[in-house]
Amino acid sequence: MKKLEVLNIKGLILVFAGLMTIVGCNSTNVNYDIPEPYVDETIYLSDPSSFNLTVIGGQLYLPNAGHGGIMIYRRYYDQAFYDFAAYELACPYDWADGCGILSSSNGDLYLTCGCNSHQYQLLDGQSIDTSYTLPVKEFSCTFDGLNIIRISN
Repeated sequence: MKKLEVLNIKGLILVFAGLMTIVGCNSTNVNYDIPEPYVDETIYLSDPSSFNLTVIGGQLYLPNAGHGGIMIYRRYYDQAFYDFAAYELACPYDWADGCGILSSSNGDLYLTCGCNSHQYQLLDGQSIDTSYTLPVKEFSCTFDGLNIIRISN
């Protein structure tokens, strides 16, 4: 009888720990004030307009996607040669202002906000100034390993 009671207690502990894990997993989400438009874009690397994405550091601007446009950046991150990031180009803090659009020139390593010239790293979307806690909003970006990049939210 004692063995059965120990198994029941262990079972309850596992269930409780599992519930706490599920409830506590949402701590890394960043809450943005930027409206969330539907994003479902497909980019083909074989398309001539996507030529810049064939090299590390290449960028592609999608003006009619996201809230303020989307920047796709080919990065070499965590030793992954085929790694792409897709960033919302609305400034995390000034998105509602007319100047609140991030911009970058090809070869530049930063996104710059039009309102205050604040910069964010293209590698990971983090601010270069630690007083700005919101990073640039990043969309889900998958690559099939050959030709197709999918961007979605």
